[in-house]
Amino acid sequence: MAIDFPGLSSVQTAGNRGKVTEQAADKAPRTDTPAAQNTQPAQSDTVRISDAAQALQRSSSSQGNAEVDSDRVAQIKAAIDNGSYKIDNERIAERMLDFEKLLG
Repeated sequence: MAIDFPGLSSVQTAGNRGKVTEQAADKAPRTDTPAAQNTQPAQSDTVRISDAAQALQRSSSSQGNAEVDSDRVAQIKAAIDNGSYKIDNERIAERMLDFEKLLG
């Protein structure tokens, strides 16, 4: 079975290759029987990741390289601890809708 992950390097998919091969070997039909010798090979399966999933992956990997502002994190933690942190419901709703638009 072949799995095609467009946009992923071979390094990113290498971790799962052995598992798929081992599973396929365990489930492989026996070829030493007369019936197995007359059958045609099965078509290979493929998997395609949608454009939306690829866009999400690209955006998450580009954000993974962003630096963390330790001072800002400390300010937010302090505001949560003392009860002065305010949640902007409108902004959260807008971001959720933007995310939904990305999905489809």
